[in-house]
Amino acid sequence: MMDWGFFAFAVASTLSLAAGGLLLLVGYIGTIPAAFSFGWKTGLPTLLFPVIGPVWFALNHGPDFRRPAIQLIAGLALVAVASGLILEFGPHFAEKMVAEMIAAEKAR
Repeated sequence: MMDWGFFAFAVASTLSLAAGGLLLLVGYIGTIPAAFSFGWKTGLPTLLFPVIGPVWFALNHGPDFRRPAIQLIAGLALVAVASGLILEFGPHFAEKMVAEMIAAEKAR
């Protein structure tokens, strides 16, 4: 029997984590090399401070880097949503599956 709640949880957490990770990766690719083209004083902080550094760089360099800033912020939000889903609902589904396995073993 399919548990639709678990299915929805698995799809939502997996897709939001994958999309968020992809947006973070694309945002990094759009900002890190460009930051180093402005010199080491701009490139090094951008590289050393994950997410905050690239967002800082993108927001400080005008409309040319608006898209990478949006990608980084949206990616971070989606990863946070996935983490929240996993931390909130993961233990519930794990307990439920363990209880079902114990009940099936007792019935055997």
